[in-house]
Amino acid sequence: TIADGGGVTFSQDVTMTADMSLNLPQGANVKFTDAITQDSIDDHDAQGIIMTFQAGMTVTPFSPVYLHTDDEVHECNAGDIATMPCIGVSTNHTDDVTDGNDVEVMLLGLIRNEDFTDFGTNGAPVFVSTTVGVMSNTAPSDTDDVVQIVGHSIGEKLLFVQPSLSY
Repeated sequence: TIADGGGVTFSQDVTMTADMSLNLPQGANVKFTDAITQDSIDDHDAQGIIMTFQAGMTVTPFSPVYLHTDDEVHECNAGDIATMPCIGVSTNHTDDVTDGNDVEVMLLGLIRNEDFTDFGTNGAPVFVSTTVGVMSNTAPSDTDDVVQIVGHSIGEKLLFVQPSLSY
């Protein structure tokens, strides 16, 4: 308990023991304090809500993924309904994660990757592509393609991830 209300600053990660919760009372917030701009985070970085899954195939950095029937994540392909819907974007920064290993998946937040294809106009929707593991600023348009928004562009190389589970 911190009685003076002055707050606490940590200079390292904070890890809770198993089966414990972060309890927030009415009016409390989880707040990212820096304004979101094209330069909000560094290249190959992520900020937001990230969960760890097991990879069910090789997952390339910053690829849209879905939860497969084996309870592992696989890369999405808008040309194949069986690989949808996208639940998030892998955040394995620069290295592939191979089948059976842990992979972090951004469910909500920011991802920056200088290798992204230009997502176009700021605020434009970004979609799962018909190329496996790729995102695009162009909605798939062939018969039977799945159209799902993964997030929205903030500049050319920054993505606000917020997958729409409607497709």
